[in-house]
Amino acid sequence: MHRFLPTAAVFLVCLIPAAGQEAVNSAEEQWLNNFQYVFAEQLLNTGVLAMEQGEFQLAEQNFSEAIQVIKVNNGLDSKFQIPALGKMIEALLAQRRWEAVDQQLGYFDWLNLHNYYKNIYDYLEGSKELSRLFLQASADYTNPQSARYLIAAKNLNWQVVSAIETTLGTDHQLLVPWLYEIVLIHSYQSSLIKRRGMTSYEFKSESESDVIVSGWSIGRNESLQLSYSIGNELLERIRSLYAAREDTSAATDAIMQVYLGDWELLFNNNRSALDHYRSARQALAEANLNADEIQQFFSKPTILPQRELNTEWPVTNALSVEDPLRFAAWSTNYPALTVPSAFDSSEPSRFSVLATFNLRPLERSNAERVKLIADGSFGVHQLQIQNAVPDSGFVRDLAARSIRQLKIRPRLESGSFVPSVGIQLEYIFSPEEQALIIGNN
Repeated sequence: MHRFLPTAAVFLVCLIPAAGQEAVNSAEEQWLNNFQYVFAEQLLNTGVLAMEQGEFQLAEQNFSEAIQVIKVNNGLDSKFQIPALGKMIEALLAQRRWEAVDQQLGYFDWLNLHNYYKNIYDYLEGSKELSRLFLQASADYTNPQSARYLIAAKNLNWQVVSAIETTLGTDHQLLVPWLYEIVLIHSYQSSLIKRRGMTSYEFKSESESDVIVSGWSIGRNESLQLSYSIGNELLERIRSLYAAREDTSAATDAIMQVYLGDWELLFNNNRSALDHYRSARQALAEANLNADEIQQFFSKPTILPQRELNTEWPVTNALSVEDPLRFAAWSTNYPALTVPSAFDSSEPSRFSVLATFNLRPLERSNAERVKLIADGSFGVHQLQIQNAVPDSGFVRDLAARSIRQLKIRPRLESGSFVPSVGIQLEYIFSPEEQALIIGNN
């Protein structure tokens, strides 16, 4: 219907005296612009509906048309393309059309860079979405180049850090979430390397030149050590950024020591982890905080890594001791890693289990057991699946294998790790696991 609008507008102009021609032209232009905006929004909504119904090609077509309307109406480098562009890439990912995904991600990167020159905050918003899309592509278990997309996400985050430092300063608080995202990506990278032995990637060097270095020649152990070192350095930098603020409390610095301890524990540096936890607990006590709250904080086993950085006391996302743990698996490419917060969905999963287990030192000889308790080498024991949806032997075995791989911070009492019994865990299956369950039922 919109094809005939210009003709109708010309007809109306002919009926109006010349004196009012300028006002009519202005009104017509405003009306057409509003129409174009509404038309693009309708195409976007239609595409979203098609995605929900699994009609990915139709969704892709609608998103593409919405982008074209926005280009015509707002310019080739308009930021208003980004919502439709992100959705179109999701439609391509659903179809696993990797060549087209690469092309559109490249266009997104170009478009986002233009935003940087216009408005740093628009650039940050666009980068957040682009990083999410890179991670989504890397998590697809059928993707033959999942590692490449993961490293693309990491390099993008480094670029954002550099942009913030250049534009807003090297001590700006906006650096914190981006630095922590790089820490998390290094944990994803380590998981991928442990599973596949993959070391063909690029990383940003820590030298003064900040050059991009090829990782082809890096061995597995060297790569893991590199990720550990970079993650530890970034966490220390985040801690220093908080320390530089006048309103930072002693509790915030103590909580950052907990994150440093968690990072040590992830890489099996258990004694170093315990030193951080002890120091954090002492600092919290010296700050005259509620002793019961401190005890509760360290009495709850915690699945690592923590997907969000929360440094406010009391830690609002800390569950009570009685609450079950909850773990939503992300991807079989990244076993034992929870889904990133960027992928949170309000829709409940149809596939989950409720499990109970004990957390205690790994099985070793009697002579080693005392040392293991001190080192924090704990693991899942006496695992039982209480409920499964759907319930089958395959589902229970699948969940049990995944739960046993989790890295969990033990309870801390009197400066030492202690075993826990009867821990409850709600395990949410990853999309790939759900597909396996459907195929076996």
